[in-house]
Amino acid sequence: MRRARYRGLPKTHLEHAFSAVALNLLRLDAWWNGHPLDRTRTGHLARLDLSLAA
Repeated sequence: MRRARYRGLPKTHLEHAFSAVALNLLRLDAWWNGHPLDRTRTGHLARLDLSLAA
């Protein structure tokens, strides 16, 4: 989460905790089903190398 929906540290902390739990559940489900999550971020040089190779 880039920006919090709420103001104040307690609500923001709770929102971040729920987001972390949701991401971990997605990762656990993918691991249980044998479909590992793809790496979503690549560096600038890696993207340039991929575009030149294609």
